[in-house]
Amino acid sequence: MSFTERVAQFGFRHEAEFAKGYLNDAGIDSFLVVDDAGGNLGFALENTATLMVRTADLPRARQVLSDAGIMEDDDA
Repeated sequence: MSFTERVAQFGFRHEAEFAKGYLNDAGIDSFLVVDDAGGNLGFALENTATLMVRTADLPRARQVLSDAGIMEDDDA
């Protein structure tokens, strides 16, 4: 399975996990790319977590996150 599109980027991992849960509930497979030293950093780096989806799922994923109030339509 190939995840090729960035649907959203977050400064904190927990925000990305929350968004991933919304996509999961909507039946959209997603994957997190996280740069937090495996959770060992005591602080968050800017744009720490990137939420990825398949290209075909990108429009629907954006809509799900927009409906949930996680991202604005302009963030796409």
